[in-house]
Amino acid sequence: MQKADERFLSLFQGQRGWDREARTYEPRDDGVHIENRDDQWEWWYFDFTFDNGYRAVATLHHHNMMLLPHVPTMQLFIYPPEGSPRAKLWALRPGQENFASRQRCQVRMGSLFAEDTGEGFHLAMPMKDMGIDVTIRNLVRGWKAGTGLLWSDPERRLETGWVVAVPRGRAKGTLTVDGKTQEVEGHAYHDHNWGTCEMDEVMWGWYWGRLFDPKYTLIYGWVMPREKGKPIVSPFMLARDREILLSTDNFTLTVEESKRDDRLGWDIPMRLELRTTGPGVEVEGSLSTRRVLEALELPRGKNAYHYYRLQADYRARIRVEGQEDRVSGETIHEVMILE
Repeated sequence: MQKADERFLSLFQGQRGWDREARTYEPRDDGVHIENRDDQWEWWYFDFTFDNGYRAVATLHHHNMMLLPHVPTMQLFIYPPEGSPRAKLWALRPGQENFASRQRCQVRMGSLFAEDTGEGFHLAMPMKDMGIDVTIRNLVRGWKAGTGLLWSDPERRLETGWVVAVPRGRAKGTLTVDGKTQEVEGHAYHDHNWGTCEMDEVMWGWYWGRLFDPKYTLIYGWVMPREKGKPIVSPFMLARDREILLSTDNFTLTVEESKRDDRLGWDIPMRLELRTTGPGVEVEGSLSTRRVLEALELPRGKNAYHYYRLQADYRARIRVEGQEDRVSGETIHEVMILE
């Protein structure tokens, strides 16, 4: 029988892991995992930083865990270099297609779709006066930490999972803002989450982020259990150029400074410290929040989820096989609180 603590250590089969090969990801990991049931949820997430200063975040929720019931929804946020953010939030109407393949990323929701073409990804989300239509090619191959399972209970056949099909990619296509379409090119990221049980029954919330340095790519998750004393779920990846150097959950995150959000009533992390040390690799880094891009309250019956998307400056010291680099730049990170 699996021990309760081991359910939170499912990434590396019940113990902390340190993997320098990181070759467990397969295209089918980015396919649908759930059944068509209201208590199960799944989404495909994309974000972009374009060379012209625009940012975009797009999500296809096969079943949206933030809503009760888990209806299918699509979201597109666009952040111009100047001016206010734009957002479109759609739900599928009865009779519209909501299809996802189990073999690979092939998602169709009404007229919107995301697809693994074998040579990259194609995302198309025409949403009236807003939209995005881009192709993405990987610069770093797909990744998952170990099994990709953040939590699992095999006896009850319950699990939650996270895989990163595009840890770092290059996107090219068009972006439509206020009815005007422009050609864009820039950095891309794509991950995928699912669960066959309600996440808020198991987890209290998470921190997530990544940095795209010219030389290094770093991705982390810090998933906090609802029951105190259970292990933190902490997937972490480091790549240099196109090569993944490390996949582990032997990683720590510390909130060194926070600021109270008086509107929603939660603490926003203003400075995070990241650290991992193991065979051949050491990373020490910090994220300093300088702008709140989104602060959302998502009602769920008597309670609510609270979500923050944050813009930050990063600094890191990265040491690999005795070679040390110091890097800095700008990135996005997020906080989700499953109240």
